[in-house]
Amino acid sequence: MGLGIMGTMEMARNAMRVARSGAEVSGNNLANASNPIYARQRIKIDSAVTIPTEKGPQGSGAAVARLEQIRDKVLDASIVYENSITGYHEGKQLYLRRAETALGQTVDNQSIDAGGAYGTYGLSEGMTELFNSFQSLSVSPTSIPERQTVISSAKKIASKLRTVDERLNRLRSALNEEVKDTINQVNSKIKEVAYIAINIGNIEVVEGSANEVRDSLQSALEQLSKYADIATTTNDNGELSLFLNGHEMITDNVMTNSVQLTEDSVTGMYYMSELNHGNKVDPEVGYIKGMIDVRDESVKDLRDKIDTLASQLITEVNALHQTGYDLDGVNDSSSGFFEGSGAANIKVNDTIADNPRKLQGSSSADATSNNDILRSIADLGSKAITGLNSVSFSEYYSNTLSRFGQDAALTTAQFNDQKTVEKMLLKQRESIMGVSIDEEVANLVVYQRAFQASAKLLTTMDGLMQDVLNMTR
Repeated sequence: MGLGIMGTMEMARNAMRVARSGAEVSGNNLANASNPIYARQRIKIDSAVTIPTEKGPQGSGAAVARLEQIRDKVLDASIVYENSITGYHEGKQLYLRRAETALGQTVDNQSIDAGGAYGTYGLSEGMTELFNSFQSLSVSPTSIPERQTVISSAKKIASKLRTVDERLNRLRSALNEEVKDTINQVNSKIKEVAYIAINIGNIEVVEGSANEVRDSLQSALEQLSKYADIATTTNDNGELSLFLNGHEMITDNVMTNSVQLTEDSVTGMYYMSELNHGNKVDPEVGYIKGMIDVRDESVKDLRDKIDTLASQLITEVNALHQTGYDLDGVNDSSSGFFEGSGAANIKVNDTIADNPRKLQGSSSADATSNNDILRSIADLGSKAITGLNSVSFSEYYSNTLSRFGQDAALTTAQFNDQKTVEKMLLKQRESIMGVSIDEEVANLVVYQRAFQASAKLLTTMDGLMQDVLNMTR
């Protein structure tokens, strides 16, 4: 015997269930067509049980085996990884721009010019102005107005050096505080990932499918990967473990570790360490790595070089000034033109600032109009300074700014390139998991017709059943 009327009616009902499920899934896909984290779904249809008959095995229809999510796991993993690289370049680019602002000058590949929103007075202009003022004074060494001009120029460059140093120091401190805030966000994201992973397990035990929640999990992993490099594994039960720079944070869906803020006892700078054992977590990529690199390398190096520039200016000018005589023929070998030790505290000697006659510009006590010392100081503007890698003050600053500008330009180029890679990957994923409205509408038509045909079969078999019943009366 075959399926019989009752068996055929059940087959029709199963077919209607399959068509209804397919239509429901297509409807859900359409509803999420604009949802960027949603992966389209489809029903997986399996043949029902084959029934042996006198004419041989006969199929008994179809049934929904499961609800599938259309994802490429390799592509998802690639996006998570590339997201970390993007985060690194993004963080580095952002804070290099802030360092540029701290200089008070625009910087690019080769530019050392101040301008635009920053005004027209930068360190380069200040150095030039200072040595030019000494040159002008050497023409009229006894001129009090010219001496006042020198003092004014010196005060301006000293003030500029102090301002730049203060801004760079404040930027580094601000970066240090932002590292703290970002670490808190990392812990929050780790906690979120663990919560979603547990939720997936609970849902799939009861309902069998948690595809939308898996979408949320992938989104959370991508958000976390922006901050640092992460890796995940799953056990035979599908439970997730997550590693942050090789340190296990989630074990089998349970958050077992976290990161904490640790202060370097020498530098006072914060870094990330894992809570359980205190081991330093030093990410290779990610937003945090970008911030730390700018904080501990770019900004620190820039500040150190500005400080070297200031300290050498103090040393070289003072060394000459201390050998000279003022307008009263007095030499004070301890009297430097500048006070201080570097960019943080450079200033014009208060005695000279209050009394320009005390500027020691002559090499002779008996010849106040002698300009030897003034010309020697003016010549410093073009002289190769040993403490500045044997280049002039202007060249040293130019080289410093050029290297910084090249680093900033390279970072911007790398960030743009990385964004291109990321867009390509996202486009590839969209082509796989994205919802095609035309395709889903076509599927709806197919499911509608299948449902109608199955309903017609059910109606037909019901009629046959009535005929059979009538025949037996």
